[in-house]
Amino acid sequence: MQHSRIKPNFEPGIFPALFIRASMKKHIVYILTLSAIVFSSCHRNKNTEIKHEQSTGRDTITVIDSAFRQKVRNEHMVLATLFQQTAAEYRALCYQAFNIGRYMLDADLADKSIDKHRIIVLDVDETVLDNSPFQAKSVLNSSSYPDYWDAWCKLANAEPLPGALEFLNYARANGVSIFYVTNRKDYLKEVTIQNLKAKGFPHADAEHVITRSAEASKEGRRQELLGKYHIALLFGDNLNDFAEDFEGKNVQSRFAAVDNVCKKFGTKFIVLPNAMYGDWENALYDYNPRLGDSLNFEKRRKALKSF
Repeated sequence: MQHSRIKPNFEPGIFPALFIRASMKKHIVYILTLSAIVFSSCHRNKNTEIKHEQSTGRDTITVIDSAFRQKVRNEHMVLATLFQQTAAEYRALCYQAFNIGRYMLDADLADKSIDKHRIIVLDVDETVLDNSPFQAKSVLNSSSYPDYWDAWCKLANAEPLPGALEFLNYARANGVSIFYVTNRKDYLKEVTIQNLKAKGFPHADAEHVITRSAEASKEGRRQELLGKYHIALLFGDNLNDFAEDFEGKNVQSRFAAVDNVCKKFGTKFIVLPNAMYGDWENALYDYNPRLGDSLNFEKRRKALKSF
């Protein structure tokens, strides 16, 4: 830091410090203070590094309490994960999404001008399957994707989102085919099919579960389906599940892209709630996965609107 004094900062891993520059030539005394109130219960495993910056002629000191920092690095995910696991409001939102889907499907079925076979296209994760236990594991183990992801998927035991099974079985009963377009990679296809089949999802087979072979964008896979079928509805928890127009945009551009097609939400596009992760979060970090915890922390706080 290029300051003679550092103000208290409660970011995990950065501690209040007082820099006193002595009058003696080339001597600098660093006095580091640790707040007993905040960190008294934490075991300190501290590494201190001092670097001299040629451009400013100043020293930068970094103090890391690795035990505490590691423990709380995913603390920002706790409430979002608990919302999905414990909030009745979350269940209500899921039911609401699939109830709207049924209403709109009935309207589509009544349209006799459609001459192609009807299908519904859905994402998998946080759209039909609940992966909040994986998120909880990440919080408790201070880990992040892809750690434990494969192990979680291979359990093939993710639960259905409220209302998903009822809606999709209703669609099948009315002759509508179901396609699951997921960004789970190809090597996880079989376990994904096992999970869907075990929970009673219709069309849980190799033809109808379309995993990711190359690029993350789903547009190519959607267009391939659109060339063969009439897509009655699309379901997802991420805007990228609906159209490429939302991909790679910053926060304000995502707002604008939504506003441009606002009439499609609730009629053609059905959004499921997901506060745990997604491109909404990636946009906060400028789609840069290498920023690190400290910079991500700062970006989250800077994005807040206060008064």
